[in-house]
Amino acid sequence: MTKIIQDIIPKGSRNRPGRANPCKYITIHNSGNSSKGAGAKAHVGALKGSYGQNTPASWHYSVDEKEIYQHLPDNETAYHAGGSYNGVKNSGVGNSSSIGIEIMMNSDGDLRKATDNAVELTAILCKKYAISVANIKQHKYWSGKICPQMLLAGKPYTWETFIAKVNALLTPTPMPAPKPPVSKPPTPAPTFKEYQVRVTASGLNVRKTAGVLTGKPVKVLPKGTKVTIVGETKDKAGKKWGKLKDGSGWVHLGYTAKV
Repeated sequence: MTKIIQDIIPKGSRNRPGRANPCKYITIHNSGNSSKGAGAKAHVGALKGSYGQNTPASWHYSVDEKEIYQHLPDNETAYHAGGSYNGVKNSGVGNSSSIGIEIMMNSDGDLRKATDNAVELTAILCKKYAISVANIKQHKYWSGKICPQMLLAGKPYTWETFIAKVNALLTPTPMPAPKPPVSKPPTPAPTFKEYQVRVTASGLNVRKTAGVLTGKPVKVLPKGTKVTIVGETKDKAGKKWGKLKDGSGWVHLGYTAKV
């Protein structure tokens, strides 16, 4: 956000009425001054000098592409949108209840950047005073004067775009939904390839569980018997055992040979 420089019109000046402003509206203007050098700072001198003393004209903020000058407290009224224009009368609400923003249009300035700065300032004031977007008004709304003349001519963009830009700054950007964690598919257990063995000992105990000390013998296989192994494990001593396909139990594979 461009820095706001406060350079307030002195109390008692003709163009500082000093009445309370409830800040219900924001009124947007273009300065109407395309002269070179007629930026925001130049208007400080005008409002505080002889122009301001001799003319009942004032507003709250002057905005150009580089800086923003504040001329009056927001909560005081100003002379920027009252009276009548070309026979169109208004209630004076523009002066008594709105904050006036003048967008500079000097020919040696950057109108787009100045207007973008005014968009940001407008959004800040809307948030600060709970002013709805519907209560952002053109000067024309109050008096019929063709102002803000540049925005009404679509320069640097249309009034509708100005309002849309303000609204975008007032609308919170939704946080993206967290992406669900990517879960890796479980690694499938390796498929055991069954095989046959032949008993090489004179007799081989089939035990209920794998282990000489823990497995109870359920039967004895004579030497030369062929059996099918469908699983393997090791006991506490590191000896390999094979699970019999017939489901009767386990045999010590150290006393067998693969067929």
